[in-house]
Amino acid sequence: MTTLTEDMNRLHDRILDTDEDRRYLFRPKLTEMIERMEDAGERVPAGIRDLHEELTADAIEAQFDNMPV
Repeated sequence: MTTLTEDMNRLHDRILDTDEDRRYLFRPKLTEMIERMEDAGERVPAGIRDLHEELTADAIEAQFDNMPV
């Protein structure tokens, strides 16, 4: 297992250990880790990509939750 994979696994665990309503805050770091893995020619697991999509949707939703009416 490479260092990038180990770092990704730690980040994944940290995200899942965080309250669901705050997980989207990890999206920038997850994006960075995915890009680093891709740049290194490593395969990004489907579960990580799915988590990234989920965090992206949550981040977008959070923006609308804070909009004044």
